[in-house]
Amino acid sequence: MVLLSCVVWLAGCSLLDRQKEPQITGIRTDRDSLASVGRGHQIQVTLLTSDPDNDELDFLWVASGGTFKKSGRDTLVDLFQDSVTVVWKAPSEVGTYDLTVEVSDGKSGERATSSLRIAVTQRPPLADAGEDRVLAYHDTLRVMLDGSGSSDPDLDELRYLWMQVRGPGVSIQPRESETPSFRAVAPADYVFTLRVRDDILDAAGALTSDPDTVIVRVSDRGGRSG
Repeated sequence: MVLLSCVVWLAGCSLLDRQKEPQITGIRTDRDSLASVGRGHQIQVTLLTSDPDNDELDFLWVASGGTFKKSGRDTLVDLFQDSVTVVWKAPSEVGTYDLTVEVSDGKSGERATSSLRIAVTQRPPLADAGEDRVLAYHDTLRVMLDGSGSSDPDLDELRYLWMQVRGPGVSIQPRESETPSFRAVAPADYVFTLRVRDDILDAAGALTSDPDTVIVRVSDRGGRSG
């Protein structure tokens, strides 16, 4: 009986000695670059780990700002095995934020940690009113404007602000869309400007682009415009 107890005790010590700490093998995101992200945007972060003992792991995410989607707070605690994906929503304030993760197996007494640093930015958008065009006039001519080349470096959604600056007055419909149209009323040069504004998230901190101009020359059958 004494001998058996010693064997069991020694086996237990041997198993304890073999308990290994978890390892973080990588962190990846759903974006090409972590250099910056726009205000209020979400990032998926995937944490990859390994554990020699195949233990179920605990992880704790802590962010210096913003919120994790599952918790709605700047911390997130959960369980996983080999990988886990969390969603972090950037705050509306620009700045640099740290996302730190701590992984433990609850047995070895050791923890693995890693972190990401993400810049939340607010940069001005760029308007693109499309290429100048020459069209032949007819009574039912309707011309579509094209602002689809406009962009925002923070990937913010855009509001489009079209304005006619020259030519016979026309109605741009719908004026705040990416691709509005107008009906040409006579042969003439119709000149428009486009500005774009990234105010979907926060109008108070929104930025408006410089204007971009497009000329639509509507000519008569002789090639003349008004």
